[in-house]
Formats: sequence, structure tokens, C-alpha cells
Amino acid sequence: MPKGPRDYTIDGLPVRNLKHKIRLIISEDDCKKGNKKAPALCAAALAATRQVPKCNEARIHIGRVFLKISNKYWLRGKTTGALRTEIATFDRGGTFDPGIYDINPLSKSELPTGKQRGKKPKFGHGHATGLDG
Repeated sequence: MPKGPRDYTIDGLPVRNLKHKIRLIISEDDCKKGNKKAPALCAAALAATRQVPKCNEARIHIGRVFLKISNKYWLRGKTTGALRTEIATFDRGGTFDPGIYDINPLSKSELPTGKQRGKKPKFGHGHATGLDG
């Protein structure tokens, strides 16, 4: 039986890839209300639900960001390095610094297609390599 593309869903809703960068302004109030080790309740998730139009829920993880739009679908983006650092620091008992943080679209190599990515390796069987004398 041939394998087709897998449909990726969260809570029964389809997941789409983010097309454009989203800039979040995380306030001191978000930092105070945010919960440690809770992707849906951290400071960045609170800022996203407040600032992204039609965003009902946000889950901000170390590597990926998921934004629930109008209870119809999820948008998937990439967590930038600065935001990743703040999340890790906050989860380990530090403070989340207010500021401007970006959520970027995934690059083509990061998209979950279910297929092997990259070129297939070429082996030089039977070809002279120049190493044998």
C-alpha cells in the first residue's frame, strides 16, 4: 500500500505553515502573568493571543510555535533564538525579559513532508578515487 502525505492535526484541527514573520511585543504584564513550563500559558503565548488577529490559543515551544486561528486551524512557525533563550531561562526559574520577539516561517528543509529531504548520496563504486596509487 503506497504511503500518501500525512495530514498533520492538533486537537482535530489542520496545521498550516506560517507564511510571514510575526512580531510579538511581550510586555512586563505578560512576563508577570506567564507560567513556567506551560507552552499555552507562558509570557509569549499570552502576548500572541492578545496581538495576533483571530488567535484563540497559542502554544510556544522551544523549537516551534503553534497559533490556533478562529478555532478553524493552527499556524505553525519557528521559535527564534532570542525567544528560545527566554523560554529556557524562564522555565529554569529565571525571568522572562519583556521585548520584541519574532516568530518566523519554517524553511523548506524544516517542513514535515514525510519524505526524505536532501539529495541522495552518490557512491563512487567502481570509480577511481585517486587514493590507491
